[in-house]
Amino acid sequence: MDEENVKMDLTPRVPKARVTPKWLPLVALLAIAIAVVVLIWFLVTNTQSFLPADQAVEERSELGERRFQILGSPIARTTSDQTVIISENEYTFFTIVFDGVLVDVVSTGTPPDLFDEGIPVVLEGKWIEGPLPDPDYIFRNGANDGWWFSTDRILVKHDNDYREERIDDAEERGQIPKAADS
Repeated sequence: MDEENVKMDLTPRVPKARVTPKWLPLVALLAIAIAVVVLIWFLVTNTQSFLPADQAVEERSELGERRFQILGSPIARTTSDQTVIISENEYTFFTIVFDGVLVDVVSTGTPPDLFDEGIPVVLEGKWIEGPLPDPDYIFRNGANDGWWFSTDRILVKHDNDYREERIDDAEERGQIPKAADS
């Protein structure tokens, strides 16, 4: 073969541009928008209010059946007559107080070991209006107003990890009113 007849094309090739579909950025933007909406909805619907018992009683109708945390101190508690088994479920009945306002509470399960009269607690649950799990139960020195707080989680003050001034305030304000003592 003749060297002159064989010529190689050495001109650089221009790569073909990749064409991104015009709808792809719109799909990505829509996916991001949906993720943001879902995240905001999740955060709004799953946040819990933290209210002292007096404020929680004032806001009962606004709270409805929404879960929240309530702060108060248990009063006059005797586990033997306040814990009952109903349909294989253990319930503990007690009353908390904060700024003189009483709240009747029904806890599912056994309260923690440090749970005791006068020690501030934070309860997580919701308001219930109507009959108790034990319809014959009456809270001694309780509110007995037809409303009760249903809780499945009790947090008890146990060491110095808490903000001291808030706990001191809760202990001072979480005392039974003098008029209810008699």
